[in-house]
Amino acid sequence: MLKTEKRETETDILISAEKSIIKHGIDKILDALVGISVIAELVILFGNIVAREVFGVSLLWANELGQLSLTFIAFLGGALAYNRNEHIAVHAVIERLPQSWKPSFFALVDWLVFAGSIIGAYLSIEIINSRWEELSSVLEISMGWFVLPLLLGMTLMAIFALLRLKEQKRFPVLVTAVLVLVTAGIIVWFNEMWGPFGTSHLVNWITMIAFVVQMAVGLPVGFVLAIVSILYLYLSGSGDLMVVPMNMQAGVSNFVLLSIPFFMFAGYVMTEGGLSRRLADFVVSVVGRVQGGLYQVIVVTMYVFSGLSGSKAADVAAVGATLDPMLRDKGYDPAESAAILSASAVMGETIPPSLPMLVLGSITTVSMGALFMAGLLPALVIALCLMVTIYIKARRSKKYAGTKIPFSETVKCTVAAIPALLVPALLVVGIVSGIATPTEISAVAVVYAIVLATFFYREMTWQKFWKTVSDTAVKSGMILFITSTASAFSWTLTAANIPQTIAELMVSVAGHTDWLFMIATVVILVVMGALLEGLPALLVFAPILMPLAPIFGITTLQYGIVLLLAMGLGCFFPIIGVGIYIACSVTNTKVEDTSHAMMPYVVVLFIGLLLVAFVPWFSLVMPQMMHLI
Repeated sequence: MLKTEKRETETDILISAEKSIIKHGIDKILDALVGISVIAELVILFGNIVAREVFGVSLLWANELGQLSLTFIAFLGGALAYNRNEHIAVHAVIERLPQSWKPSFFALVDWLVFAGSIIGAYLSIEIINSRWEELSSVLEISMGWFVLPLLLGMTLMAIFALLRLKEQKRFPVLVTAVLVLVTAGIIVWFNEMWGPFGTSHLVNWITMIAFVVQMAVGLPVGFVLAIVSILYLYLSGSGDLMVVPMNMQAGVSNFVLLSIPFFMFAGYVMTEGGLSRRLADFVVSVVGRVQGGLYQVIVVTMYVFSGLSGSKAADVAAVGATLDPMLRDKGYDPAESAAILSASAVMGETIPPSLPMLVLGSITTVSMGALFMAGLLPALVIALCLMVTIYIKARRSKKYAGTKIPFSETVKCTVAAIPALLVPALLVVGIVSGIATPTEISAVAVVYAIVLATFFYREMTWQKFWKTVSDTAVKSGMILFITSTASAFSWTLTAANIPQTIAELMVSVAGHTDWLFMIATVVILVVMGALLEGLPALLVFAPILMPLAPIFGITTLQYGIVLLLAMGLGCFFPIIGVGIYIACSVTNTKVEDTSHAMMPYVVVLFIGLLLVAFVPWFSLVMPQMMHLI
């Protein structure tokens, strides 16, 4: 009997090892494919810029290849992100459940991913068949190729979900499988017996409950948006289910979205290539002498870094990892440091090339150049509010006096940082002058950062370079996948007349009072930014709320900046915002301690946000000076 049990155990170990090898092998292949797509598109775009500016020849096929690469990055990168557990999900509910309950919820999430992926793959096959004879305008290749990455990505996610389920305890997996099947059966039976129900309140309530439940159980946000869209269309009968994958593919066809992986690429290169450290040393030498010392340095460094990477997660990780050892050595309170790091990250949402800014520009009619210029002063307002608060607190507590840095050291740090500081200047001048598109400028920023890291600072090795490519593939794949599903979700909201309903509600509540409308906007976006993890809140609510701004006499440009800042505050709001968890992870502090320390800064952030909301000059003066509006 003991021998049999031993053999069974050894067999289980072998099977588990085989599954791990398969999963790891697929992961490596995917990593290479998406990474090559990123590098290939970088070469094509940069080559197009050189060909146009030097030889006067434009590569017309570059845009089509860019769109094809973008779909590969979005859907294969999205699958890679799911395999590595990098997708954004709401964990506030799950983390507070008893430990014994969690395996069932983990299994439920993977079954939902499997079901959603299978449906998505099946529907995408129909789209490929319907578009196979349609040819692209320049390369004249089948448009089916542009949908194929969606099919591959959905299939891979289904495979990864099954592999993850096989690694979990058998009982929770079986119980949740039955739950999903029974629920699906009830929905089908209900719809066949009495449906479709049209755009009724019943369907809206069922869809809303499904949305909340899936968010609460920790299903990745991208899958929540896709499954809810399919559920609504199925129950209402207001559109063919093929609309969902069609909108997902169309949602990442906007060429400007290609700047997202490139800006992230530039940020990772700066971190791995030593540019970030030089910038931090420069800020310390200049600002470290002010009362509040290194706390002031955090704010200024975050302002500078936000204009380089575009990703608040990358900003927090880079600044936190660079300054945390220095802060601890000088005796600064770790919880206070994490709180200031979180508060400073909020302003990064309006500093170009912020990823939410790029997404907002791609899903609305706001000029990208005007949006970039409009965000600089509002971010500075937030930064000054925080710095004044730090100064007052430091003076009252008689702690954290500034550190005097020798002039020679300041000069040395400044000279070392100047090449890296040219990156934001390059971005702003390039986009505002119209020399190149934001996407092309992002490609130039990547190449410039790689050259600096490799030949000037000499810290970029092949291993570090591939790490930056891999990180870019995963993070940008996750963001683009959410963008694609949010496009389908936005279409569904429109079909359900939700924007019209919300518009009528806002007008009825606020009347034509602009300040009441603005306060309602701030509250909604802060709450939704905390619950939906920031970017998804923007994708869902921006298309709904932006058209309402002119009704209240508010320019869409200023309103867009307010949306970005409110969403950013929600993302770092204690204790539910995902951003504060990132800051605590980087600084190795407890969320409870950091949340307590952050409350005064939350008040200050609200004051800064209201200043931006009710003083349009902050958002409009720079675009007006540049003749962008």
